[in-house]
Amino acid sequence: MSRVTGLEVPSDASHGRVPSTESPPNGLAVAASRSGRKRKASRLEEARTSMLRTTLAIVIALILGILGCASKEKTGMKIYVQQKLYDKAIEQGATALVQNPDDGDTHYFIGAAYFGKDTDLSDEAPGYADSSAAWLEKAYFHFTKAKQLAEASWGVSGDENIVSMFGKHFNRGVIGMKNNDFGKAALEFKLATIADPENYQGYYQHAQAVMQQAEAEKKLGNQEQFTALSDMVIRDLNRVLEIDPKDKEVTVTVHQALGEVYYKQDNLPAAQAAYQEAIKLSPENYNLILTVADRFYNAEDWEKAAAYYQDALSVKERLNVIDEKDTANYSSLGNALSKLNRRAEAMAAYEKVLKLAPNDTNTLYNLMVTLYKAGEEGEKAGDMATAKQYYAQAISLGDQLIGIDSKRPEYWQVRGLCKRGVGDFAGAARDLKEYQDLKGGAGGR
Repeated sequence: MSRVTGLEVPSDASHGRVPSTESPPNGLAVAASRSGRKRKASRLEEARTSMLRTTLAIVIALILGILGCASKEKTGMKIYVQQKLYDKAIEQGATALVQNPDDGDTHYFIGAAYFGKDTDLSDEAPGYADSSAAWLEKAYFHFTKAKQLAEASWGVSGDENIVSMFGKHFNRGVIGMKNNDFGKAALEFKLATIADPENYQGYYQHAQAVMQQAEAEKKLGNQEQFTALSDMVIRDLNRVLEIDPKDKEVTVTVHQALGEVYYKQDNLPAAQAAYQEAIKLSPENYNLILTVADRFYNAEDWEKAAAYYQDALSVKERLNVIDEKDTANYSSLGNALSKLNRRAEAMAAYEKVLKLAPNDTNTLYNLMVTLYKAGEEGEKAGDMATAKQYYAQAISLGDQLIGIDSKRPEYWQVRGLCKRGVGDFAGAARDLKEYQDLKGGAGGR
């Protein structure tokens, strides 16, 4: 089989078998004359000439027979493809399809002609995007028809050419991404999806390139353009899911990516639904769950943030993979729970931070404030015994914090309020005065 610019194009010989040529009939043999040696030689030469003409006629007839198996348009189409005269090949092929619309050979060679046109097209040519898209679409159609109509002849070759068409534009898109030319990358990935609409990678990479463009528009304050581009990303990602990659990790990644896009669109219900699909497929993926928790924490959706942090950290605890990096996660969990007035749970989360980082001043302070608020809550409920227990714990933390940094006014303020709660009014007065002095005379409670 011969190739034309990367296309699988067989030679005509693969479509017909030339029968072996029989020997000339015995009647063509010329007997020697008795009239002399010269006459005999002359007649022998005449016989040889006659035999040669007969043999040539047979060969010509066989060739014409092979070509005659196909229309002249179909034959011309094949020749034009091999000569890279693609427009003429397409014209001849179109005429051949009128005569026989279900001919796999014709569809294949028309596909090859359109692929050849796209291969020869410079990406700097005027109208490159529209021309390439149109030719790729037609090439894919005809290669697919050839596979349907003549699987044995064109199944493998058709698939190889579709892969080649896709690969050419996909690789250009990858180069565009590496060069931070996201417009170019988006165009080439889009052309890759036209070259092979059933290859999910084209849609996924197109989504990545377009999202880069969307982010740039958002930074410029162009909300309308951001929305239009991010909606395009969502369509691409949903198309990946429609194709069904059969790879769980890919599917998880796509659902998470959908969640990210919806999150950036401030569509939190849609974001949560997409995130949940990802987590459902990968429930032990604590990094994924922590990412989702962070998203809702930043959106100040404390209920969802707390739930996701608890899920992720419980997985890590069960797998025994908690490390120092989780101080931030436990701290965020404690803050979210504190915002929800779930003080006991918040204090438990802060305690876990302190097991990993005993002198973490932010956590010590947050725990002190939470204990103070829990004491205040108990005092309002008339449970002074419980309230004083909380105040006393908070005072102890205040002592520790002031020992670390005595110039932080908030430490003095909270400790002073807690001392007031346990009835140490003199101590409370001293702490609150120190607070006011550090704040430059600002009010206390």
